[in-house]
Amino acid sequence: MEAIKKMRWGSEDSWIATLANLLPFWLLSVVMMSEGFPKPLLSREVAAPIFVLAIVISLILLWMGWLEFDILFYSCLPILLMFEFDEISTTYKSPFLLLCGIILSAGMIGAKRSNSVTLRWLILLSVAIATLVLASHAAQNYWHMAGDFCGACFPDGQGDPPLTGHETPWWVLFFSP
Repeated sequence: MEAIKKMRWGSEDSWIATLANLLPFWLLSVVMMSEGFPKPLLSREVAAPIFVLAIVISLILLWMGWLEFDILFYSCLPILLMFEFDEISTTYKSPFLLLCGIILSAGMIGAKRSNSVTLRWLILLSVAIATLVLASHAAQNYWHMAGDFCGACFPDGQGDPPLTGHETPWWVLFFSP
């Protein structure tokens, strides 16, 4: 009996497959930006279908053989970043998530383009750890800045002064020592 051959839509190593792997990741990242205060640009009513779309696209890419489970797991890192950036004003949270997404995307592209499984895992692990460390650093700098801004108040909270994003630029909080 002849073995059933895997249906191929294209090479898993093609740039199209590599970029397709980024789609569920970025959809999930956009969904994570829909939570917070002041009101984010993306409402929860729009975010819910985008979340479902990310799941559907992930399943299709898995079925096509373009998405491996390690990249799928890696694509869920924006959910972990949400815990790090919880309660941070969307004025700062959105740029933090975007920059983390760019860094993680570079890791995904590097991993997909590598020929060695060991190198692939090393890239994914090191970029994920570096991103989580940078995210933690940015969150700590944010809370330090927020404490200096209004003391015991909760920035952007009910009755407390709003953060405009001009207090300390987000990139300074992300990259400062």
